[in-house]
Amino acid sequence: MLKVELRSLEKEDLLLEEKGPANQLGIELTPGLCLAPLEIHCSISKNGDFILAKGWVRGIMRLVCDRCLAEFENPYKSFFEFQYRRAEEEEPREEETEVSLSQADILYFDGEILDIADAVRQTVVLSEPMRALCREDCRGLCGGCGLNLNIEVCRCQEPPTDHRWEALKQLKLK
Repeated sequence: MLKVELRSLEKEDLLLEEKGPANQLGIELTPGLCLAPLEIHCSISKNGDFILAKGWVRGIMRLVCDRCLAEFENPYKSFFEFQYRRAEEEEPREEETEVSLSQADILYFDGEILDIADAVRQTVVLSEPMRALCREDCRGLCGGCGLNLNIEVCRCQEPPTDHRWEALKQLKLK
């Protein structure tokens, strides 16, 4: 599990190394997103009122290509750094105050056990690419017959026409 007792940080920094399926590590992910067991490496240290968790997570995602709709595996390694602080140590705020950038990066927690599972989950979810491509030169699908152009050559005679543009073909310029 990705939980740390805070009293153990009083003596020395901790090194947390875990490997296993996301659900066994306490990380809730979309089914199918994570194929292989996650590998997590995290150093946790205490600095005054703050606790710093810094490390990386490695795994394999199953994605669908945005061009050809084929499923493929995407290995990744993402780095993270989070600052934690006890909730009771949070500075009192007035109703409307401006939050500085350094305050926005702080995660607050309660109790004597720090759970970094949600921070690791966020790192994995943010590792998912905005545009998933099975390969950089993916040719996609034929607009006429829907054939995967990476596998076969399309037999369409002409490129498909879009009838919405027919009115422009009738336009004659002087």
